Amino acid sequence: MNNLRKGIILFILINFQLLFSQSKAITIDGVFDDWTSDLTTFVDTSESINGIDFLEIQVTNDSEFLFIKIKANSEFDLTDNQILHELGIFIDTDNNTSTGFDIQQGYGSELGILFTELFAHYNVTPYSQVGFTNIKLRAAPTVTSDEFEIAIGRHVIPDGINPLFSSSTIKILLKNDSNFDKIPNVGSVFSYTFDETPVTPYTPIDINKSDGSHIRILAYNTLLNGLLDLNRVDNFENIIKILNPDIVGFIESASTSESYVKSLFDAWIPLGTTNGWYVEKHGGEVTVSRWEILQRWDGLTRQFPVLIDLPNSYGTDLLFTNAHLSCCGADVNRQDQADQYAAFILDAKSVGGDITLSENTPFVYGGDLNLVGFSQQLETLKTGDIQDTVSYGQGAPLDWDSSDLTEENCIQTDIRMGYTWRSDGQIFPPGKLDFIIFSDYILNTEKSFVLQTEVMPTNRLSLYGLNQLDTSSASDHFPVVTDFSVNETLATNQNISLNVKIYPNPTHKNITLLFNEPSEYNISLYDSFGRIVLRTKTKLNTITLDTESLSSGIYYVSIKNAQNSSETFKVLKH
Repeated sequence: MNNLRKGIILFILINFQLLFSQSKAITIDGVFDDWTSDLTTFVDTSESINGIDFLEIQVTNDSEFLFIKIKANSEFDLTDNQILHELGIFIDTDNNTSTGFDIQQGYGSELGILFTELFAHYNVTPYSQVGFTNIKLRAAPTVTSDEFEIAIGRHVIPDGINPLFSSSTIKILLKNDSNFDKIPNVGSVFSYTFDETPVTPYTPIDINKSDGSHIRILAYNTLLNGLLDLNRVDNFENIIKILNPDIVGFIESASTSESYVKSLFDAWIPLGTTNGWYVEKHGGEVTVSRWEILQRWDGLTRQFPVLIDLPNSYGTDLLFTNAHLSCCGADVNRQDQADQYAAFILDAKSVGGDITLSENTPFVYGGDLNLVGFSQQLETLKTGDIQDTVSYGQGAPLDWDSSDLTEENCIQTDIRMGYTWRSDGQIFPPGKLDFIIFSDYILNTEKSFVLQTEVMPTNRLSLYGLNQLDTSSASDHFPVVTDFSVNETLATNQNISLNVKIYPNPTHKNITLLFNEPSEYNISLYDSFGRIVLRTKTKLNTITLDTESLSSGIYYVSIKNAQNSSETFKVLKH
């Protein structure tokens, strides 16, 4: 009997893995460079499994959260089983096998998180089913990946009665019911002991610009025409006035008119100029700019590019695309929209087509992209990897130097989280749905952040004149901000004056172009919607464009010489 007991004890000691813990400041943003190799890690034994094979768990904590990172052999979507999986994380939160649910030998699971079911079992007395909000669950990324990082609140009371963690040591099990994969396998136990060593406090981000010359771009989902809601517009006013943006992309604003938005901005942030703010609208996308909007393009689905006339000090114009890609399970539609944008930018970088940009014109793409499915959509937006080549042509790198575009990793001002959407009344955990993507060859990021007033301490709210419930009252999406500077050398090189005279302007009939330097010139005439209405070329020092048959309105003459220097001029046709 004694030998049997000794054998059992030896078996437990061999298979019970209790690793030393280490607290760590983790940012839940879908970027994993803060998960270092010295953290508590359980590596699965080598095995042959069909479907998603989970390979590794890492665990750490700070004073507020338990952090778990999982790694698999291939991509899947954490909260959707379009790539088949039935992932559950089961935690013995009191380190007692006789309580909770007997999920596996050595575990009495109080908490069983079923990701694709979007709820958790809370196996205490009395049993209850709890939502992700009840356990303060945060996860990233929201698209398919072979790695995910998850945060669970340490001090939550999921059922309002029983605190979640009643022991300093817990046991964790990863289980995929679609193929019976487990970490650890039967016979082993993965334990973790919370480390109460304080981590380096988070340094809040100053909301103000670091330099007045930086271009501040704000992407903001107004949630069902929120600017028209008398119960919410005051919150928007407070947020907008304090953020003081230069360019804003509002979405979910289909019933909100340009004139109304302009009246708000002219009242909220008076510019003291003749025109005040410039506003253009396309479907539900409303773009606001303190500088003149020279051209617009309406051919993209749920994406609205405009060319903004930056002041001469920047040496360039700016192409800003305000986007609101299709929601939820519409992966096919989102991929098609991403393909459209990639093709549009590739067209913009070459002469002809629907758009021709001056070389090195910076471009920014921002908005609620609803990226909750396959990661390829985001890859296409950054790399130009077009999937529907029959419809949109072969893809190619999108930036001017034939490199990828950059996705700005916007983090919240006051907490280590990257989520931009949160609605505690819904079943989904908070996630990053709103993005800023840009051409880093010509633009430099100087500051970026997500503003969530609900998590800001009182002294920070008072510093900026914000109210605790400003952002949650305004929308379920948070304002996403990025400040840019322009690479002056590159911008100045592409903005050499062509020394062209255009007359008469305004015109009733024709337009004459007089060139003071010999070259071959490519000339395109666009209407106010960005459609080409005339295209020609000349090597002469003068040319007349026949515009008599065109309707009255604003037109744009784009001129490029043989050295690829270019200029765009606005012309008024009576």
